[in-house]
Amino acid sequence: MLKSNDGQDFKRYVVMDYLSDVLIRAYGKSIKELFENTAEGMFSLITDLKNIKKTIEKKIEISAGEKIGPEDLLIIWLEKILYLNEVNSLIFSEFKIIDLINNESESRISALLKGEKINLKKHEIFLQIKAPTYHNLFIKQDNEAGIFTVDIVFDV
Repeated sequence: MLKSNDGQDFKRYVVMDYLSDVLIRAYGKSIKELFENTAEGMFSLITDLKNIKKTIEKKIEISAGEKIGPEDLLIIWLEKILYLNEVNSLIFSEFKIIDLINNESESRISALLKGEKINLKKHEIFLQIKAPTYHNLFIKQDNEAGIFTVDIVFDV
């Protein structure tokens, strides 16, 4: 549980009912934390995170060039780690953004992911996520509570 500026508890993410796809509402006290919690929420849809050992560390660098919106950077981040899941058969349970820059001249993320190779005897696959979507995607900041929130829909 995280605490807002006014002392209220809030979760890192919540899975919500949403038509035929899946929606996650993620929270963070910073944009970095919001991106980390959104990634954790996405992987919690794929398998039980408690069953993932952190035997593999993967450092990733994402560069989007010029300034883009935070929502665009979030989609690129999620697509990158979902790509690693699909192509390299890796499953992650820990996401640490080391650096996140999103200004007039550049947009980039460097991060460290921890997880392991997918083992179907050990990791029950709940959902196959095709992609994060832009549907109603908007990052909100509540200055009073000191938290960022995003609702993101995943195409499954």
